[in-house]
Amino acid sequence: MRKLTSLRQHLLTSVPGLAHDPDRLRTYVPDGNIKFHRGANLSHEYRVTAEVIVIGIGGDLDPVVLPLLQWLARYQPDTDPEQALRFTLEIHSNTDIDAIFSVELTERVVAQVDCAAGAIRSEHRMPEYAADDCPAERWQLFVREDPAADYRLAAEWGSA
Repeated sequence: MRKLTSLRQHLLTSVPGLAHDPDRLRTYVPDGNIKFHRGANLSHEYRVTAEVIVIGIGGDLDPVVLPLLQWLARYQPDTDPEQALRFTLEIHSNTDIDAIFSVELTERVVAQVDCAAGAIRSEHRMPEYAADDCPAERWQLFVREDPAADYRLAAEWGSA
């Protein structure tokens, strides 16, 4: 699935520490189906629940969740916001958390059948929805744990 590969790449470049230790990011699809129509047309759509596992994210989810939401807004904006992203946590200590995110993804495949030539031309479509209202090319995430304290830089990444 190209969308899952794209999401994985975005997280590797956006979440602090993952680029240097990509084994902390694991992805798999435990559940999926294919929507298609009967007949000669072989176009179809993959519909999957992807599991995105981030190991050792520290004590704050925002440096993972915000880039994830940003990617969903660009590549999966039609998803139900109440169902698109779910998560579970394994908390080892205040500074050591593993997170499993369940993400609903769809990916359309246009397959053109040429019966005379005995050929099928397949193309994965991954439309990108522009974020016109916020055209920044680089992002910085500043967080504050204590209302009396200053914000600190927690993460930095390029646009999705």
